[in-house]
Amino acid sequence: MRYTSEFITSQDDGITLKVGVDTMVVDGFVNYGARGSITGIGNVLPREVLHLVDLSRKATAGNAQARLRAQELDQAICVVSSFDEGDDLVLYYKHLLTVLGEQEYARNINPSDQLSPSQRSFAEARLDLFRRWYADWGNRLEQNLRCA
Repeated sequence: MRYTSEFITSQDDGITLKVGVDTMVVDGFVNYGARGSITGIGNVLPREVLHLVDLSRKATAGNAQARLRAQELDQAICVVSSFDEGDDLVLYYKHLLTVLGEQEYARNINPSDQLSPSQRSFAEARLDLFRRWYADWGNRLEQNLRCA
């Protein structure tokens, strides 16, 4: 990403760098000038990923508080974002969507395409942990804003 930013997008404002790996959103925006993101976890957690992108954009503009919040959110979503880095990324995200109630994603083209029981259990636990963290984190942010 550094090479692309340094030698391609920095030469021409008409070329836009987009982050294509979920675990690189903050780094891509803040350190390499990305202006967009192609994300798998964003299909499962769209509000949270749009929040991460918004914080990353603000951090790019020099907002120190936004940068800290983006890094906190990035760290918390890291494991479920890392599913984007493997061969089973579609299976992970389809499974997580079914966990969230979108049953139309339960069927796979090839019936043999499935996560193992341990992969499903791990993904569900990580999603649950992230969602609980995000709810608590959001509540803390709201309380801090009311006290300020």
